[in-house]
Amino acid sequence: MKNIFIVPVLAFAALLVAPSSSYALSCIDPDGMIEHIVSTPDYVVVTATPTENKEHVKEKAIKDDPNKSYDSGYTGQLLDVSKAHMGTTPDSQWAYFRRDGTWNYLCAGAPAKVGTENIYVLSVPSNAFDLTTVVAVYPTDSEVAKDLLKEIADAKEIVEPAVYEVPASDWMTRLHDELKDMAFLIKVKLAEWNFWKTQ
Repeated sequence: MKNIFIVPVLAFAALLVAPSSSYALSCIDPDGMIEHIVSTPDYVVVTATPTENKEHVKEKAIKDDPNKSYDSGYTGQLLDVSKAHMGTTPDSQWAYFRRDGTWNYLCAGAPAKVGTENIYVLSVPSNAFDLTTVVAVYPTDSEVAKDLLKEIADAKEIVEPAVYEVPASDWMTRLHDELKDMAFLIKVKLAEWNFWKTQ
């Protein structure tokens, strides 16, 4: 009975947290972006190599609709993290590029090519319904990447960065606990929805 309930609850969760067209397109120039990254304590900056891509499509593109020129949803990349420059991070993790039907990959840019080493700026989720998203990705030998790493090295208030190992079994336990919490919150929201439906 529990499994029968969890599947529709998780499907409902996907509808609640999926991105909508209300997400604004807001790009900052490279110098401003570097300052923004270094001053945002929730961001994690790493050197990482993507080893796998996975598409999660919310809505397919519609050929003749300019507001739906691209698939919307997320492109996930499995990252092999070799070094942390700002923040602490698992040595291997999924990170997601948000896709918009009108703007495609927005200001984070398209995912880096699998097998190439890059500097990733990641936004760490604040709750179980959020994903680790890519804020920006730069080739390691690019000027903007070098400038970003220099700015981080010069910053006085940066906590010592670290990469830590997370075995697959620990990811499974963590995700199991998060899915239980999500299922409970969805039950609460469904109860609220049923209340308003009868008013």
